[in-house]
Amino acid sequence: MKAYSVNYKTKFFFMGVFAVLILLLFIGSTQAPPPPNYGRFQLSSWATPIDNGSLVGAFVIDTATGETKTVYSRFFKYSKDKESVIFTNNLKKTFTSMK
Repeated sequence: MKAYSVNYKTKFFFMGVFAVLILLLFIGSTQAPPPPNYGRFQLSSWATPIDNGSLVGAFVIDTATGETKTVYSRFFKYSKDKESVIFTNNLKKTFTSMK
């Protein structure tokens, strides 16, 4: 059996490490896709009594930017004619199209 010098063994060891690193560089992905954005928007509803009626509504909160928009707000009157007034109705609109 042939005896190899330490220099010879070290040279082949580092060549092997270099080959593995090159292989990992070419096989591996350069940038992983970002994680999905589940739970970015949250809904919060509210209601409060006012005089002889009540107000109800809902907000949508963008958790990434902190922006809040009113989706729906309505005033109900407790009277015989059951009159109600809708102040804001952004139902079936996208978040960016709401004012």
